[in-house]
Amino acid sequence: MKINIVKADYKLAKQANTLLTKLIVDEKKYDENINENCIVKSLYEKFFDNNDVCLLIAMNKGEALGYIYGYIQNNGDAKLKKTAVLDALYVEENFRNKGVAKELIDAFNNWAKSNGLNYIELKVCKDNIKAINLYEKIGFKTSKIIMENKVGD
Repeated sequence: MKINIVKADYKLAKQANTLLTKLIVDEKKYDENINENCIVKSLYEKFFDNNDVCLLIAMNKGEALGYIYGYIQNNGDAKLKKTAVLDALYVEENFRNKGVAKELIDAFNNWAKSNGLNYIELKVCKDNIKAINLYEKIGFKTSKIIMENKVGD
């Protein structure tokens, strides 16, 4: 299968909204606070052409297989090195374990490098073992832990 990674235009940005909706539904099994009834109708087309944003779509024969979205983190001068945030990665179920996610991450890495960034950060649900294994295989390491608590607990 030939995978083409393309920068999203307006039309593909709208398709990415549909993929984000699927990602939200997928993540419900790892996070009880996710609204699996959420339908993203409008988001990515608002900033797909922003130079500080990376929105890439994996395509095969005109079909979107998955997408990746991230941006340049603005920490002012709090950090010594510039960082990209990989905010969303989703691959259609039929195309998982076929190298699509790795291709998307590699393309995101190239975008980060071309923008003079030094690090990529991401959040992943602690019980999403498949995603954690993928990220570790590519070279990501745990450097922070995000904690939460229900108000009143």
